[in-house]
Amino acid sequence: MDVPEKSPHGMAVTVMALPPTSRVRAQPEECPEREFRAAAGKFASGVTVVATRNGGEVFAKTVSAFGSLSLEPQMVSVSIGRMSPLVTAVLATEVFAVSVLRDDQQRVSRHFATRGNGRAIGSFPSVATESFVTGAPVVSGSLSYFDCRLESVVGGGDHALLIGRVVATGSVPGRPLVYFDGGYREIDAPGATTGVPA
Repeated sequence: MDVPEKSPHGMAVTVMALPPTSRVRAQPEECPEREFRAAAGKFASGVTVVATRNGGEVFAKTVSAFGSLSLEPQMVSVSIGRMSPLVTAVLATEVFAVSVLRDDQQRVSRHFATRGNGRAIGSFPSVATESFVTGAPVVSGSLSYFDCRLESVVGGGDHALLIGRVVATGSVPGRPLVYFDGGYREIDAPGATTGVPA
């Protein structure tokens, strides 16, 4: 059965009980880090900027580990290094926004991927943003955005999985910025096969 718990910050966390045959071993096997990184890099992903506002400060970070988690209720998830100041700020404000970047926003991605650029007073000096329901910054001109209230936080090794309930969203036509095998890529095909993955 699922066991509801409370995190140190008051967020609800559901710990899923594993069946006996699926329990994690006391001494889990691990592959070499280089092999793990190489394998993970073969998964093409979009590029997002996750951001929040805490008082007079704004925080943001480039994140590729993003997913639409649920339709009922509408929720998304992002995975961020647990020591990131952004995680601390989101835990304090309990709101965050996810901006999905367009293919011409590499500069924005690189900016927030650079240490020291993801924290500012008032607003980010070189990246235009706007805000909607929660007040969390959304990158102007982004392909889409998800404005969220923090629903729960789940620890995952050296990262924190932030789960947000979506309170506002929007999108415009365009192509996404894609990251694959250590570099930015472009989608050349004008169309795509229809269908929704399970």
